[in-house]
Amino acid sequence: MFVADVAILVIAASSGNPSTPFVPGGIIAWIICNGRKRNPIGGWLLFYYWQLWSGLLLSAVFFAINIQSYVPENFDSGKLFGIFLASSLPALLLLLVQLVVATMILSFRTPDMLRLLRWTLVAQVVVVGAGLALDVKYYPDNVVFSTIALIQEALWMLYFFKSTRVRHVFDNQDWEIAVHTIYPLKLKLST
Repeated sequence: MFVADVAILVIAASSGNPSTPFVPGGIIAWIICNGRKRNPIGGWLLFYYWQLWSGLLLSAVFFAINIQSYVPENFDSGKLFGIFLASSLPALLLLLVQLVVATMILSFRTPDMLRLLRWTLVAQVVVVGAGLALDVKYYPDNVVFSTIALIQEALWMLYFFKSTRVRHVFDNQDWEIAVHTIYPLKLKLST
C-alpha cells in the first residue's frame, strides 16, 4: 500500500484536504520498519504487514462510511448495482484472504505457505485489474483509486516473487545466516 499511501498523500496535499497529517504516520512506519531490517520480519516485509493491517482497517472504515453505496436502491438499475459489486467486493474479500494467509505464514514459515501467499497476491492483482476495467467503463470516478490499488498490489506481488528477504525467511529458512551477508554489521573504528 506504500504507493497508494504516497498517491493519496499527494492528492490530499494538492487538494488542501486535512488528511495531510497522516504523512508523519507513514514516515514513522517506514523508520520503524527500516530500523528492524536485520530482523526476519523487518524492512519491506514488515512494511507489507503494516500496510496490510492498516489497509484492512481503512477498508473497514471506508466500507462503514459508504455503506449506502452497497444498497441496490441507490443505483439506476440492478445491472449497475451488480457491476458495482463485481468491481469492488471481490477485491475486499481477497484482501481478507490475503490477510489470513499472510498472518498464517508468520507462524508456518514454509515454502508451501509462501506459494499460497504468492498466488493469493496474483489473484488479488487479477481481481483488482478486472475491477479497474469495470470502473473505467462504468464508474470513472473510481479509476484513480483502482489504479493506485492495482499498482500497489502488483508491487507487493513482485516483491514476494523477487525479494531476497522473502526467499531467505520463508523459502530457505536461513535468515539468521543470510542477514550477515545482506546487512553486514558496521565496525566502529576506535581512535
